[in-house]
Amino acid sequence: MKPLCAILAFLLAALSAPALEWQTQHQSVKAAPLQKTAETSFEFTNPGSKPVTIIGVDTSCDCTEATPSAKVIAPGAAGTIHARFSLTGAAGTLQRMILVRTDEGESAQLTVELEVPDVARITPRSVEWKLGAEPKEARVEIEIVPGLDVTIGAIRPTSDHFTHRLEVVEPGRHFRLYLAPKSTAKPTNAAIRIYARAANGEDLVFSAYANVR
Repeated sequence: MKPLCAILAFLLAALSAPALEWQTQHQSVKAAPLQKTAETSFEFTNPGSKPVTIIGVDTSCDCTEATPSAKVIAPGAAGTIHARFSLTGAAGTLQRMILVRTDEGESAQLTVELEVPDVARITPRSVEWKLGAEPKEARVEIEIVPGLDVTIGAIRPTSDHFTHRLEVVEPGRHFRLYLAPKSTAKPTNAAIRIYARAANGEDLVFSAYANVR
């Protein structure tokens, strides 16, 4: 009876053993302002007694590329999945997933949390006037993240129902935008496009919003 139990225990262990053992299946990556790409790697080993073939690596979006260091992993060998992320136009906290499939019928889901800082902090993002209220100027602060200088070249509302003027509080770092409706007699709104250029020559666009309602 004991030998039978030992054989069953061995078979259960073999069935439950993963084809690949991962050092971690979750990583966090913090990008710098204006960073265009980010990269990271997931390390694994083949703990089994036979080779494991990686038959597919799928990603959750076309902004992610993921490639294995080798397709066939020998017993006891180690490898990596190298991931590269495009950050163009991205901001905030983003989650990207990678699915690794093997010939053992096993899939491993890898997750990367990307933190991409906004180049500018705009407060408040939206300003509002009540219908019939006095059309006084509202103030919007534009603060650039540390380590980066920008020049604001143009302010373009999407509607001509609002006036604007810009004050430079600290050159390259802190600006103050004043907005006012020409009239509050009827509802109207606009996106305020703020066109800027970073010291490295990169063109940037920020947005604030104005509403009468």
